[in-house]
Formats: sequence, C-alpha cells, structure tokens
Amino acid sequence: METPFRRVFAPKDLWLGSARWAWAWSVLSTTSLCGLLLGCYLLLDLLINRGEVDLPEAADRQTYEMLSSSLSPSEDADQVDEKKPVNPEATASNKRFYDQGLRATAWNTRYKPWGGVVAVTVRHVGTLQATNSALLTLLAGNILLAVVASVSMMQVKTLAFRTSQEVATRLRKSLHRQTLRLGPSDLQDDAGEVAFLMFTGDVERVREGIQSWFERIVRAPLFLTGLLFVVLMTHWLLALQCMVPLVACWYLIRLERHRFDQSKRQMEDRVGVDLKLLAEGLRKTRLVRGFGMENFEHERFQGHLNQFLQKVASLRADERLSRWLCWMVVLITLAITLFLIGTKALTDPLDPAHLSVSAIVMFVLAFRLSYRPANEIWDLPQIEASAGRWADSILRYLGQIPEVGQAVGAKFLQPLSKQIQFESVTYRLPDSRLVLDRVDLRLLAGKITAVISLDPCEARALTYMLPRFIEPQSGRVLIDGEDLAFVTLESLRAEAIYVGGTDPFFTGTVSENLSCGDPRFTLQHVTEAAKLVHAQNFISKLPQGYETLLGEYGEQLDAGQSYRLGLARALLRDPALMIIEEPAERLDEDTKSLLDDTYARLAKGRTLIFLPSRLSTVRKADQVIFLHKGRIEAIGSYSKLITSSPLLRHWEYLRFNEFSRDSDVAE
Repeated sequence: METPFRRVFAPKDLWLGSARWAWAWSVLSTTSLCGLLLGCYLLLDLLINRGEVDLPEAADRQTYEMLSSSLSPSEDADQVDEKKPVNPEATASNKRFYDQGLRATAWNTRYKPWGGVVAVTVRHVGTLQATNSALLTLLAGNILLAVVASVSMMQVKTLAFRTSQEVATRLRKSLHRQTLRLGPSDLQDDAGEVAFLMFTGDVERVREGIQSWFERIVRAPLFLTGLLFVVLMTHWLLALQCMVPLVACWYLIRLERHRFDQSKRQMEDRVGVDLKLLAEGLRKTRLVRGFGMENFEHERFQGHLNQFLQKVASLRADERLSRWLCWMVVLITLAITLFLIGTKALTDPLDPAHLSVSAIVMFVLAFRLSYRPANEIWDLPQIEASAGRWADSILRYLGQIPEVGQAVGAKFLQPLSKQIQFESVTYRLPDSRLVLDRVDLRLLAGKITAVISLDPCEARALTYMLPRFIEPQSGRVLIDGEDLAFVTLESLRAEAIYVGGTDPFFTGTVSENLSCGDPRFTLQHVTEAAKLVHAQNFISKLPQGYETLLGEYGEQLDAGQSYRLGLARALLRDPALMIIEEPAERLDEDTKSLLDDTYARLAKGRTLIFLPSRLSTVRKADQVIFLHKGRIEAIGSYSKLITSSPLLRHWEYLRFNEFSRDSDVAE
C-alpha cells in the first residue's frame, strides 16, 4: 500500500528536475572524498618513509626490472646518490635509494590492490618522482579534492532543498485550489484557518522531511559504498573481520539508545503527573486553611515529593546505566578491532598481509567516516513516517469533495425579478448537527428581509444557499421558478452577491480590492461605487487615495471602513440580490450615521437580505424571519413579532440590552 509520503514524493520524483542533478553531484562528492582519503594516505606514507626505499642487493633480474619501471626508466639499480648520507641501519645486503618521492610508496605497495595504480600514476606524473615536489603535489591535490568534495556536498544540499521545494509548491497549489473549492461551504469560517495552517505549517514540515530524506538517500548509500570500497581495497580480509564487531557495536548502541529514549519519555510523563500532584495544593489554599488541613496537606505533599524524587533518581540511574553499557560495548569493540589491526601491523613488512602505519590510518578513518552515513540510512524510515503524518492530513483535506458543483447542461440565470422560494430545505453540518429542518419560505423580490436566529449557523445556512455556497441535502431553492441546482454558478453569483461583515482584503491597492482585477471596471466605476456607500471621504484621506496599499502589509482600516468597502465591492457589480452580513464588531459613530442612507441607496431596484447585528436594521426591514432549531419560528414585521414572539424578545435582550457590552442600538 502506498504511504502518504510516497504519494506526495513518488519514486519517479527521485529522477526528475533538480533531483537527477543531485545524484550526479553526490557521485562527484563520494569520488572526491574517497580520493581525498587515498591522497591523505599517500601524503602520510611520504612523510613516514621520506621518499627512501631499500632494494635487496641479491634481487634477481625481474626484481630490478620492476624497480626500474616503478622508479625511473633511466636509473640503474646499482647507482646510489653519493651526496646523501648512508643510513647506518642499511645492511650490506640492501641498497637505499633517496629522494624517490612516491616511487618508494609504489615499490612498497607493489603487492597491494592499489599498488599498480600508484605505480602507473607515478610513472606518468613527473612531480611525484621527487620527494619535495611530490609533497607539494599531494598537498595541492588534497586541497583541490577537499574543495570539490565541499562544493559538491553543498550542491547536494541545495538541490535537495529545490527538490523538496518543488513538492511543497505542488502541495501549496493544490491546497489553494482546494480551499477555493471548499471554502464557501464553511458556515463556521474554520476551513480558511485550517487551510492557512496547512499552507504555512504542515506543508513546510513535509518539505523539511522530504529535504532531509532525499539528501540522505542520495548521499549516504553512495558514500557508504565508497568507504566500503576503500577498506576492502586496503585489506579485504581485515575489513570483513572488523565489520562484524563494528556493525554489532553500532547496532547494539542504536538499540540501547532507542530503548532508553522510550523509557525516558515514559518516565518523564510519570514525573509530569507527580509534579501536577505536588502543585495541586497551590490552588486549594483556602480549602486547606479553612478546614484546618495543614498537617494532612504537608503529609500528602511529602509523600508525592518522595515519589517524584524516586522517579527522578530512577531516570538518572537508568541514564547512567545506558551510558555505561554503551561505553562497555564501545571499549570491547575497540579492543577487538585494535587486536585485529595490530596482528596485521606487526607482521613482517615483506609479508603481503602487512599494513603500514599510513594504511592503518586510512583504514580506521574510513570506518570512522562510515558512522554518520550508516546512522542516516537507519533514520530514513523514521523521517519518512514523520513527514508522512503531516502529508496524510494534507492529502485527506485535498481528498474532500466540494459540496457544490455545476450540473451538466446548466442554464443561464436571469436577474431576480419575482420571488425566491425554499421548498422543504434541510441541511446538516458535517458533525450531523441539524441547522435547517424542512424549511418552506417565499421571499418577494424588491423587499428588505432580515434573517435572525439564536444559532448564527441557521441564518447563515439559509442565506448561503442563495449564491450556492452550500447545497440543500433535501429540498430545493428556486429563483423565479428556476432551481438553483441547474443554473450556472457564474450567472448565479453575478446576480446574488454575499457581503460578509468580516470579509478580508487582499494585499493590493484600494482600487484593486474593489475591482478584484476585473478589467471591465475602471477607476471611474470604482469611484462611483465608493461614493454611493459613503466611502469616498475616508478613501481620499488615505496616503495615496485609491492607490493606497491594503492588506496585512498595507494600510489598516477599522471595521466600519472595511465594511463600507465590502459594500462598494458588491455594488460595483450591480447585482439583483445582495445578502449582507453586518459586522459583529461595534461600528464607529460616523459609519452608523451613514449606513441608513447607504442601505436606502442599495435597496433601489434590488432585493436585500440582511443578517443583522444592528437593531435599527431589523426594525427597518420589510419582514423579519426568525429561525429556531432549524425551523421558521416567526415571520413578519418587527413591530408585529416583538409583541407576538417571546423568542424574538429573548434574542433582542441578549444582543441589545443596556448592560450588554456589544449593544449597538441605532437611534
């Protein structure tokens, strides 16, 4: 079964775009690092033997031919540089050659797997045939290899970031599209916040997981393979012998650290419970002192304190034991490994199984460098699982089916001119809570209607069905006899516009926020709409007028100004039906004094449906619809309902009594 991680980062993504170049840089990084190990070995060997080599005087013709090919074609084996002092340790059966550079290493390693490579290299690179020039060449070569390795590793990191960013970009695009599809159906305005947290948080965590996973999968196996090649080339039998205790040591330490981490988490949870018990009395001092429970409380506190200290001590003891066990495993492994290496180092130098000091250093260093890539490979499943958990929440969100879709062969809807009908409309929230229960309602065109309810979701659900932000789960909604389920969304939402009381602004100018980027609306159109809702006055006082930047990084507007701009944005499109949700925040006095005239202008030639937060709006509506428990509790004018509906009076008292902080009764 395909995991969530593999769904967002499929195996094919390992070879596409930036990912394929990461493999090439990883190969270069591994090659240069292994070359650097070999270069360090040659440099150390040169420093130890100082370019000097002993030749057995009794060597046969084949030996001299090998010597001449590995030293120099023109040099006679019987010639000794008389300028060099004679080594007193040289016996009469040997002749010592000086200033031979890496030719000494080539001769000494003639029976090693890499000896032939060294000999061929020395034969064709003249600077390696003298000690000082060989030293300079090796230093320069090692520095170059170190730079190449460093640059290639940085490139792998960069390309891993780009690869993860490509996946994150795909996820963010999908989240953006999905939120635009699902968002209007959210009665409680939670979907936008959930999508925002996924967009900024969950996607970034998935990206970080993919970057870490991809960087490890590209780099660690190749590097580990290269190091394995180096140790096998150095001494294959010794490498296999050392691998057994070293791998066992690494595995046992990993298991012990995993066991300790789990034990530590469990113990910390228990310690946290004890801390809460210790602090319990801090919130009950009145009870303790009032009932004379001081002695009892002190005894109880001391008992919990002893338990707490015992668990802390147990945790520390377990930590010490874990460290001791790890160190014991390491020391035993080191002893075994050093013994195995020592048996090769103490053999006769002429023995093909002999290991020189420089070879031992390269051998040990290669094993030490393999520790990190081995850990990185071990951690791959954990990184994949962690990123997969975040990816799963994103995929489940992307898998949600939008509630509203356009029917095949949908009709173009003409502007509202007669009436709106709700026929046995039922709607439940995703948590199965019933908000509309077989509602039957008829609203005449050209009227002002206020829809109110004790539960805000009920009034909002009724009005959300008009622009088809949500669909009835049974029943239907009609405009002038046309079922809204079978009309085009474009024509419907052009004639039924919803104005939210807390509608946000995009980062852009005032003009762009009102026109919404529609080229049909010029600055003149925008200005006229702003004047009709009495927004022209405060817009002109902004730093750049209609070119003032709004949004999170722009000019901040108060609730009244934002609300009037929302009305202007809707009015600019001249819809036949406007659904207006008044802001719940208190409005400034200037805005309240202008709204009645604004509403009168909006009502000319169109139908207005309010979700009011101001009592003056309810009073001036042609009819008030009161919803309660999914049904229409009362319908009629405010003056009629205030005397006949106890629930309406209760609603008014809760919202607008003189002691309510949110009271906003307009005169």
